Amino acid sequence: MTLAAVSIAADDADAVLARFRQVTGLRGELKGSRIDLAERALVFELLEPGDWHATVGIAISALRPEQGEDRGDHDIAIYSALLDDVIGAMLEAQGPNCSDVIIDDGRYGIETLALVRNSVGRLVGPLGTASLAVSHILAGLQIADVIANSFFNRALVTERQARMAASVQPFLDSGKIKLRLLADDAESQQ
Repeated sequence: MTLAAVSIAADDADAVLARFRQVTGLRGELKGSRIDLAERALVFELLEPGDWHATVGIAISALRPEQGEDRGDHDIAIYSALLDDVIGAMLEAQGPNCSDVIIDDGRYGIETLALVRNSVGRLVGPLGTASLAVSHILAGLQIADVIANSFFNRALVTERQARMAASVQPFLDSGKIKLRLLADDAESQQ
């Protein structure tokens, strides 16, 4: 499982998405799983000069449910651990400059998302707010989806792996994207 959190001004995210749509003719939501390599490269090219940064969390393949453990419960636990780790790392790096954490509400049911939002709200504490939003409305969530999907595909052994790695490596090198791994013991490594 891969999760990306992006810190970007809403106007900047809107401008990136608007330019992407202008160039590609995209209508509807920008999803990492629905774009080709050239379109993905365009997203990164449009992001490159901007004032943004991202943290990507990856739950390595060793994180499998214990025998007899419900796969859905395990998935939610991993998602929550990734979210806590990635948001925690971003909050630590940004300090009081983080005022809002917006979480895509499309992944799980309402009760689960309420628990996730409350967990993130505790992380954000008095510094800001944690809220849920539908990704097709917010450009920043769509950009986060493209980044997360890029790292997911970078981790898969396919013919696209090297090209995905080449697309994201400059952002790792520059520090615009930080990568965190969630290990078996639910501790992150940088």
